Amino acid sequence: MDKWLFIVNPASSSGFGKDLWKESEKVLQVGGLEVEHVITGHPGHAIEIASEAAAKGYRKFIAAGGDGTIHEVMSGLLRYFDASGADPGDFTLGVLPYGTGNDWIRTAKVPADMLEAARCIVRGNTAKEDLVRLTFDNGVFCMANIGGIGLDADICYHTNNLKKKGHKGSLLYKLVAPYSILSRKRSPVEVVCDGETIYKGKLYSAVIANGIYRGGGIKQNEDGGRWDDGLLELSIMGGVNRIKAMQLMMHVFSGDFATLPGIITKRFRKLTVTPLGATSRVESDGELPGTLPLTVELTGKQINIIVP
Repeated sequence: MDKWLFIVNPASSSGFGKDLWKESEKVLQVGGLEVEHVITGHPGHAIEIASEAAAKGYRKFIAAGGDGTIHEVMSGLLRYFDASGADPGDFTLGVLPYGTGNDWIRTAKVPADMLEAARCIVRGNTAKEDLVRLTFDNGVFCMANIGGIGLDADICYHTNNLKKKGHKGSLLYKLVAPYSILSRKRSPVEVVCDGETIYKGKLYSAVIANGIYRGGGIKQNEDGGRWDDGLLELSIMGGVNRIKAMQLMMHVFSGDFATLPGIITKRFRKLTVTPLGATSRVESDGELPGTLPLTVELTGKQINIIVP
């Protein structure tokens, strides 16, 4: 099927994109694309929509929203791939950035301007992105960009609560971070990368990256961004105290966080994180799909993404 399915999240950026997506749809149609739009009605709805549409024969998708919308669309497609054995290489994903942080597009270099992003979809230039599977006790999700355990998930939790109250803006992440650092309770975990235990102890934060940026453009990983190289990257901040954690986290703004002494970094294909005490939240693409235990693995498959 050559038709594009345009999945719109009207709640992205605290509702800012509720009507703007219509202008982008006009650009797509004028550009000669056959487009059908569908509006999400609740959290997780885009997962259902994408999976069901793929089963009906759709192979071209547009996620209109923020990083969480991309996360849901790709999670729905991944579940379809797992169930059907379909080749992700037959699928294409375009993004119209109506979100708050819009971090996925920073790595893909998709314009933040919604109409220009629509023109990119019309032009049809593509690149490849590795598909990353997250497995929790409650199900399977796709990490489109970056995920986090511990502190980063706490920041996401508090940020999302503020968004629900109507607050918006890319500064939310940065404003919430100090509170999350000071209130963080460290829980022990065991981290295994490709069969090797690389960390065992209290965990303040672990960042798992396929892309580069999070939180509105900050960087917590050393390399990242090579979406088609068959490797992911992990940065661990262990059982440091709150003052040290605050000092280390200041480096996310200068981009050298992952190179600091005491930060454990690792490139990997498969990761398991097992709680050795209280469980912890897990964040992926600005959403909170589950809690530990967690398995993160490259599927060995790639999907086509629209780029400039």
